[in-house]
Amino acid sequence: MNNPQAFYHRLKQAREEHGMTQVDAAKHLKIARQTYLDLENGRTQPRLDTLLELSKMFNKSIMFFAGDRPSLDEFDTLELLAELQQRYVTLSANKTDAATAQPE
Repeated sequence: MNNPQAFYHRLKQAREEHGMTQVDAAKHLKIARQTYLDLENGRTQPRLDTLLELSKMFNKSIMFFAGDRPSLDEFDTLELLAELQQRYVTLSANKTDAATAQPE
């Protein structure tokens, strides 16, 4: 992991977002409460299987827990804007069609 400190901060953040206690998280992961506490307090790093389970449990990517953020250096903003505009036009057209359709 690029930033070991990021892991335990993000682990606590994800757990709190899901309204779970540390005991709940440990039970779900099928690990000892102390083992979970050690993870969340930064005393140990997770095993790969635990990291994968955390990713599934909190619906977060492994990269989220690693503290990595995607780079926007090669991000094509104009391409995204064009796609979003097309989606908006399509969505608006579908809503208009649905509103003007008469029941049979």
